Amino acid sequence: MSRTGEKTGTLAGLAAPERLVGAPRIWAVGGGKGGVGKSLVASSLACAMAGTGRRCTLIDADLGGANLHTLLGVSEPRRSLSHFLSGEVKALADLMVPTSVPGLTLVGANRALLEMANPKHCQKEKLFRHVRGLDVDEVVLDLGGGSAFNVLDSFLVARRGLVVITPEPTALENAEHFLRAAFYRSLRVVARRPEVKAAILRVREDRSAPRVGSARELIARVRQIDPPAAKLLAESAEAFAPLLLLNQAESAEDRCAGPALAERCRERLGVSIDYAGCVEADPNVREAVARRRPAQQLFSRSSFARQIEALARRLLREQWEAPRERREPAEQARACRRPTRGAPDAPDARAVAPALPPLDLDRPGAYLRRCRKRLRLTLQELTERTRIQGLGDIERERFDTLPPEPYLRGFLLSYARELGIAELEALTASYLGRRRSAEES
Repeated sequence: MSRTGEKTGTLAGLAAPERLVGAPRIWAVGGGKGGVGKSLVASSLACAMAGTGRRCTLIDADLGGANLHTLLGVSEPRRSLSHFLSGEVKALADLMVPTSVPGLTLVGANRALLEMANPKHCQKEKLFRHVRGLDVDEVVLDLGGGSAFNVLDSFLVARRGLVVITPEPTALENAEHFLRAAFYRSLRVVARRPEVKAAILRVREDRSAPRVGSARELIARVRQIDPPAAKLLAESAEAFAPLLLLNQAESAEDRCAGPALAERCRERLGVSIDYAGCVEADPNVREAVARRRPAQQLFSRSSFARQIEALARRLLREQWEAPRERREPAEQARACRRPTRGAPDAPDARAVAPALPPLDLDRPGAYLRRCRKRLRLTLQELTERTRIQGLGDIERERFDTLPPEPYLRGFLLSYARELGIAELEALTASYLGRRRSAEES
């Protein structure tokens, strides 16, 4: 591969966009096994996103093995994420340090305090609240390995979760375990609702029927008992939409491992796991790590840099693209009989969005619903895009079912931005004002 000098401009073929407004989009990079290249992918993905002109923050959420500052060539920060979780640092934004990549800042987790390796629930919720409040466009979370609840919750809070795998059998097995754990963890909120909980209990207590083998079977059995409860479960299951990224592929056989794993997850879990493509093994990566610089800067024309940039383009353009027929994992696996080299697939068509109705601050919930219907989007589609449960309750202004104000504010900003509403702050302020009035009356 030819080597080039440092590259600090935007990605080729993708012009710098306007600044985004409101809560940032969150992307999480995780997996079931250490050593598959999660931190390298996370840092490179953040570099690529920043290269488009977006303001991006990379957060090292691996409190047990933080090393992002080393990969980016940043001096070891004096204060880290554990100081924020312990309360020594009041605002997460105070931990953001600049990197050599324009537009990219880092929140490190070096010098992690031992007791912070497994943060408490209140500390975790505090972190998520502050992440949603960062004044940036994109946030990339680099998660630790394994399937601990804290890791899974961080993975699920993201708009899209990226699971990094390698062709090794142990990595594939651990990734499947991670996806299974994350999926069932994603169902826990809706499964706690009384009507859903009661229906599931009836299914489990039915000794005359065979044991439930997948989420699809569970939903089908619940549908026989309580169709509305089954609908809630189905919507939550379809909102689970992680991406698989195969790293360090060297052969045609290696490149088939990703689609094959996606197909197995589809069969065993009853949900469709999207395959993002593969990143080929590249000797330039090892040299970039040794020199403590991003590969995008040192070797911008390498296969690794180009394939990560293609992945960044796919993620950043997702919400504006026209829907395309989803290719089933089985078809992807069959396609491996004729493997091709190259970058992950990127969308290639833009959707032309219709004009939104005039802003209505008297009934902000109803206005959100009208905008969604004008765009011909379902609640299920928006739930999958935003990773926010209860969008129907937000539209109907069912204040008694909604989360506390700091969380609700982030949800409103994310939802309104996903719909393309320009008056984000005004709409959010009106909505929260109506909630306060309802609570006082």
